[in-house]
Amino acid sequence: MLDAPGAFASTHERERAEPDDRWRDRVARRACFVAEVDGEPAGLAIGTPSYDGLPARRDLISLWVPPEHRGHGIAAALVAAVVAWADRDGAREVALWAADGNTAAAAVYRRAGFAPTGRRQPLPSNPATNEEEWVRTVPR
Repeated sequence: MLDAPGAFASTHERERAEPDDRWRDRVARRACFVAEVDGEPAGLAIGTPSYDGLPARRDLISLWVPPEHRGHGIAAALVAAVVAWADRDGAREVALWAADGNTAAAAVYRRAGFAPTGRRQPLPSNPATNEEEWVRTVPR
């Protein structure tokens, strides 16, 4: 998060201030996937029920791979894990929001079958930047 603050809806300071019990509650209500390389964390992705309340949709709300592990397919594997979870959970589509200018993430999402919907909004952590919704169907 510190290496790409403009890519996230929250800020490092806001997340760091959250108490431990709030973090435990978040993890309990979401599908969390951690990639490892040589036993060390190498990426994170989180899926959740739709924030829009759509019963057939799940949201990919977080994807992060540290710079030293980028370019090795870890992000793609994490996205695939969230899509597979959404499928097992009965979803028909997965949605996410991508910040403008985050071309590396956009490339990962496009290769994973996501497409921009045209729906846009200000990035919550920095309203001077916009983000766009992307959606892909879950294969059946």
